Amino acid sequence: MDWKNLNADVNKILNTHYTSGRSGRKINKIIIHYNAGDLTVEGCYSVWQNRPASAHYQVESSGRIGQLVWDSDTAWHASDWEANCSSIGIEHANKEGGYISEACLDAGAHLVAALCKYYGLGRPQWKVNVFPHNHFAATSCPGRLQDEQRDAYMQKAQQWYDQMMNGDESPTKPSTPSTGNKKSNEEVAREVVAGNWGNGADRKNRLTSAGYDYNAIQSLVNQMVGGSKPASEPTKTIAQLADEVIAGKWGNGADRKNRLTSAGYNYDAVQAKVNEKLYGSKPGKSNEEVAREVIAGNWGNGADRKNRLTAAGYNYDAIQSIVNSLCK
Repeated sequence: MDWKNLNADVNKILNTHYTSGRSGRKINKIIIHYNAGDLTVEGCYSVWQNRPASAHYQVESSGRIGQLVWDSDTAWHASDWEANCSSIGIEHANKEGGYISEACLDAGAHLVAALCKYYGLGRPQWKVNVFPHNHFAATSCPGRLQDEQRDAYMQKAQQWYDQMMNGDESPTKPSTPSTGNKKSNEEVAREVVAGNWGNGADRKNRLTSAGYDYNAIQSLVNQMVGGSKPASEPTKTIAQLADEVIAGKWGNGADRKNRLTSAGYNYDAVQAKVNEKLYGSKPGKSNEEVAREVIAGNWGNGADRKNRLTAAGYNYDAIQSIVNSLCK
């Protein structure tokens, strides 16, 4: 990667699913993402030929960087049109549990620093000029880059930036941030109970990758929630749960399903009640109105968009066809 001139290791420029130009906006931020998979540059290119989404750069687990949309054009990555027009989107390949490799983290942070320098955005700062995707949409993206790996990522980005501003365009690898501020098992167990570490294999992977003893913490969790005794029968009605889901108390997507199921509730029944409360028995907007909302980023991307539109009672294929025609 030519950091000074922003020439990627490989260019695989898309011919679809982006918008030419910036609609008069200037680049003022970087938005980071994860693939929800361990993709290559070529893999992203293939996926985005069919999925109405894109990003400017892909950082592979090996640290190889590819460009898929030119910086001067608008990629469809933020689920928010204004944010799309004024940002650079960087995708990161990830392993199981949403974690990215050290090589990917280092290269992604280096790219953030180079972009901040090139476009005069200033020293990289979280939610000042570097944002996670979930700042603009209800999504789990960018995985662990929003929590356990965020500090390491931003510290490296700042170290790269400082060295580049001092005239070194090929700096040595920044030192690994200290990991001496680990929390006690009891603190982490309370976070687990609060839902901050996921469920099942995902929880185990995340705790282990963060350096914690999964078995010790899970034992504390079991004690906190009543030992090994079977959970009591659910006491809330479907309508009450639906209201809590709408209020954001049960998370989104697979996380919501896991949490409701683990608590002994019928996920399908609760979700059906949520849809009924939010949308009624029939959708009230025309396909064209919804298509314009999709372009504005209100309905997410890919499978998430399809699921949300279908759950709301809309014809996904019909709306996506309108979206494609409006974006030409």
